[in-house]
Amino acid sequence: MAAKWKRNRPDRLTQLAEEIERLGDLDQNLVDESSRVDRLRALGAAGLHAICKGFTDALNAKLSRPAVILDPSEFSPDRFSDAAPSLFQINLRGRLLQIEFEATEELQSREDFRRPYILFGAVRSFNQEFLDHNTVDEKSLYFCPEGDSGTWFFFDTRTYRTGELTQEFLVSELRQLL
Repeated sequence: MAAKWKRNRPDRLTQLAEEIERLGDLDQNLVDESSRVDRLRALGAAGLHAICKGFTDALNAKLSRPAVILDPSEFSPDRFSDAAPSLFQINLRGRLLQIEFEATEELQSREDFRRPYILFGAVRSFNQEFLDHNTVDEKSLYFCPEGDSGTWFFFDTRTYRTGELTQEFLVSELRQLL
């Protein structure tokens, strides 16, 4: 029986070749997933800018004199770089919503939010009065992938309130600065 097992047992060279083939498949899967996450990150950054742009455009349309400025005013997915944090700023005469975000170190993380996320950051709200009192209101932001797209969420660490980041969220953030 032992002789039969030795004849049917793959030799070490064949075993090594099979392991290398499996490793190649794993490497290709990792490359494919990395490319997908890179694409989703760029789309997430552009989606966040679109939310901010929609908010500033809608608010300026209701004002007799447009006063809300989004910086940068334009953004496309190819402008996103996961090598450094990104910054969007909504300015209403010195009242600022500063939105900073960056890519996670790993392809995705669950470290600070209950859902897996690939981008994270914060929205900071402040005006001169806040600064005089050394106060800046900050809420965490997370971009959570869902298939071939994703959703931005906010999380208030003081109240544990969370929800989808929408124009209504930006309305409430800017309103507290008036």
